[in-house]
Amino acid sequence: MKKKYAFFVNEFLQNKRLDVAITEKFSFITRSSLKNSIELLTVNKKNQKLSYKCKLGDEIYFEYDEPPALEKEDIKPEKIDLDIIFQDQNYLVINKPYGMVVHPAKGNFSGTLVNALLGLNIDLSDVDKSRPGIVHRIDKETSGLIIIAKNNKSHVYLQELFKNREISKKYRAIVKGYFKEPSILIQNNIGRDPNNRLKMTVVENGGKYSETYVTVISRNKELSYLDIDLLTGRTHQIRVHLSDMGYPIIGDKIYSRKSLKYKDAPLCLVSYRLSFFDIFSNKLLDFAIDEPKEMKIILNNIKN
Repeated sequence: MKKKYAFFVNEFLQNKRLDVAITEKFSFITRSSLKNSIELLTVNKKNQKLSYKCKLGDEIYFEYDEPPALEKEDIKPEKIDLDIIFQDQNYLVINKPYGMVVHPAKGNFSGTLVNALLGLNIDLSDVDKSRPGIVHRIDKETSGLIIIAKNNKSHVYLQELFKNREISKKYRAIVKGYFKEPSILIQNNIGRDPNNRLKMTVVENGGKYSETYVTVISRNKELSYLDIDLLTGRTHQIRVHLSDMGYPIIGDKIYSRKSLKYKDAPLCLVSYRLSFFDIFSNKLLDFAIDEPKEMKIILNNIKN
């Protein structure tokens, strides 16, 4: 599907190649797809090449033939072991492992949670045919609980609960440093980092409002172990909030500097509890798991 885009070059995009500026402005577009799918490109209403070096205030316009969305039939079922916490006729609750992408997208067409779900040969909602069963996501690097809808009624119900913040999502994290506040409510806006399209950042203007409530479980001079209520669901929200406060999560290769001591550690962030009232069974569903073994090893450093 052909789409039209226009924007002005700001101070963050000036002096960059035009293809770099476009992919930083529109994070869902890659440089390789841009090269293959762009149909018209102008700068200040004159035809231009992707190698053009942007100037402040340049007016950019381009037409991009967006690749068609994946359909369920395009996604291959795969036999991948899953840690199933709960299952009934409406829901499937999975303990997603560290490193697994939730659904297929550019660069990740196999090995995802959706591939594994299709491999189970069970009923899944198809409200979004490119992401059967998927109502919410957690980052590839984050492990823990994710709920899957097995039919469209439960899918729509879960969507409403997430929209109205009626699903409790709790996380635990190990961060660098002595977290000073016993508890704190973090409130600010999160938007795309203008200097790195892979990152999000706290912004003063624009972005999306976000709330995270943090409580200290234990701490020492080197590390802190935190309990976290995710009150809104922005991309990388917990990672951004903690890093912005000066307490990056152990194992975070995007929002933390390299650490020789923990260089092989996975992201020490787990979605450990998920609860909501289920209208179909007329009862509260409450699921919880332990921390991954890699986190438990590091936790010994705090306790000792």
